[in-house]
Amino acid sequence: MNTPPPPITPAEFAQCSIAATLSLVGEKWTILILRDVFSGVQRFDDFLERLQCSPAVLSARLKTLTEAGLLRKVSYKEPGERERFAYRPTRAAVELLPVIVGLMQWGDAHMKPEGQGPAEIRSRVSGLKVTAALIDEAGELVSPSDMQLISLLSSSVSPSGKPD
Repeated sequence: MNTPPPPITPAEFAQCSIAATLSLVGEKWTILILRDVFSGVQRFDDFLERLQCSPAVLSARLKTLTEAGLLRKVSYKEPGERERFAYRPTRAAVELLPVIVGLMQWGDAHMKPEGQGPAEIRSRVSGLKVTAALIDEAGELVSPSDMQLISLLSSSVSPSGKPD
């Protein structure tokens, strides 16, 4: 019989990784910049044209993403122009991609009357649709009802990942 884990304390919530992540990427322009980076957008003017936000907002978000290590700046210079920068995703940004894909798929399913958005993601190799999923360390799908939250702060965890 499964016994529920002990409740999470306020001190544990204060160290919440979700809250820390949202403090970095929880603003709409930030996620939209990352979406566009993964769509191949790299230059400031191209972001500005696609996003239709103010240059000040875009500049601030690009600076935050660069300082946080999600984007890296790459210098380029068009003939006769001043030096400019392109923005490319780092490994940390790529690791955030399943979250962005999950947000897109949730939005397609729950925010669009037809249940489908304006784009979908497909494998370049197989042509099949790509979906965000919950998988365990062995690569097996896990149902939300089969998941449990285990505090690593208030209980010890054995190397197998199970509470002692």
